[in-house]
Amino acid sequence: MSKGRGPLSALYNTVINSVDKVVPQVARPFWEAPAGPKTVFFWAPLGKWTLVLAGLSDLLNRPPQVVSVNQSGILATTGLIWSRYSFVIIPKNYSLLAVNLVVFATQGWLVVKALRWRRENEKKNAEFRHPYYPRTRSDDDW
Repeated sequence: MSKGRGPLSALYNTVINSVDKVVPQVARPFWEAPAGPKTVFFWAPLGKWTLVLAGLSDLLNRPPQVVSVNQSGILATTGLIWSRYSFVIIPKNYSLLAVNLVVFATQGWLVVKALRWRRENEKKNAEFRHPYYPRTRSDDDW
């Protein structure tokens, strides 16, 4: 239960109290768990799965030339950092661990995919021309 006094806390408490009455006895241990649906420890990792879906979409659809190595590298690093954090916090949050390991894996694979393309094409002096964003060169291009 939220201890806040704002309107969102009131809404959250109303929803939790309403659902609490209809949760079957079999699902009670999960519902009452320290990292169960009554807490942010459940909802935050659940929302983070959207980041995993975006990464999987990039793995399947995005050409390696347009993958941002910096962005994917940072996301992979945060996946490792938050994986460690999931063991340090109390209660231990295995759903947070799972989502962050998958974030690390998908973003790490995107980095490998982009670096492999760069290595294979560096001698060809290849430059990817994006079909929707033509690059125009200027004197002050950095």
